[in-house]
Amino acid sequence: MLTIAIPQLYCGASGRKGAYNRQEVGLARAFAALGCRALAVYPDTSLAAPEAEDLEPNVRVLYLPARALSVHAFYKSWQPLLDEGVDAVHVMGDNSLGVPGLYQFCRKHGIFFYSQLGALKSDSRTPAVRLVMDLLLRRNLAVYRRTPTYAKTPALAREMERLGVSCAGVMPVGLDTAIIPMIPGTPAEMRAELKLDPAARYLLFVGRLDPYKRPMALPPLMEQLGAEWHLIVIGQGSLAGELDAAMKPFGGRYTRIPRLPNTAVHAYYHACNVFVNLNDHEIFGMSLLEAMYAGCPPAARRAPGPELIIEDGVSGVLADSDAALPDAVRRAAADPEMGPAAQRRVNEHFLWGNSAETALAMLEKRGVPAHG
Repeated sequence: MLTIAIPQLYCGASGRKGAYNRQEVGLARAFAALGCRALAVYPDTSLAAPEAEDLEPNVRVLYLPARALSVHAFYKSWQPLLDEGVDAVHVMGDNSLGVPGLYQFCRKHGIFFYSQLGALKSDSRTPAVRLVMDLLLRRNLAVYRRTPTYAKTPALAREMERLGVSCAGVMPVGLDTAIIPMIPGTPAEMRAELKLDPAARYLLFVGRLDPYKRPMALPPLMEQLGAEWHLIVIGQGSLAGELDAAMKPFGGRYTRIPRLPNTAVHAYYHACNVFVNLNDHEIFGMSLLEAMYAGCPPAARRAPGPELIIEDGVSGVLADSDAALPDAVRRAAADPEMGPAAQRRVNEHFLWGNSAETALAMLEKRGVPAHG
């Protein structure tokens, strides 16, 4: 049985126990469903020794001792990869400083190394940090030029080629359907349960209320949409107070829910008319995928992720500017076929199983040895 490890090379909340929608776990489940054994590997700066958690047959999560430099993880030892009999590593390392070290370990011990990238250039708002990270990126590019490297979006595939990295293909991020709850009721029943106005139109925003998500585009959008529209925002962040103040003139037409169990968010996806994505640099957008999976059609600013996910005018509407957003929202709400088309789009192209199938086809072609 082929054993594949998916290590996270960033230190952050996304890999901690109990975290929602861990990409590495979702991909591990997809590999296991295709007959592999898969390990999601996370750094933990508080550990002195490795810890393991078996989620289901052939899906194991490893928490390994690590050091952190800002958001970059440096594992104290990769020995557990050998202990687990790992044949290949699936690396979503982007510009992480730990990529070269992992590659050298894999090369030394005959572990097949390949990558699935979402970004390369630093997105830091500090010019000095961006300069340093872009200089250090050269180390990662040297690795990516020697190994099979996939892009999560066509936009990154083009950037990779400009940087001299041959792109093995586009391998999008997937949705982990195992963590999505069943919502048995109709949208009308969900509205009744959530105590929403049955006659109103609801616009939904889910995400961090920080500058990169551009939540301050919501007040002018609501102004343009008119009195029939209500806005529900699920999230918190540095701009929460500013957004709440700007939305005061809308009174009861605005609701913000700072915190909500992730599984409970799905009831709002089913109850609302349109999901809005405002980040014009969105690399992908997991909330966007979840909304579409629930049949909530999206209106989104053009960005690499939405442009890949949404078939403009079919499974959602793309807007070239903030000024175009009101029309995009109205078009998404007016087309009864757009919600079902959004569901089909995710089910056919953006589940983790698609990525796992692509990776396994590549691994089989390169003759990675299988155990047992």
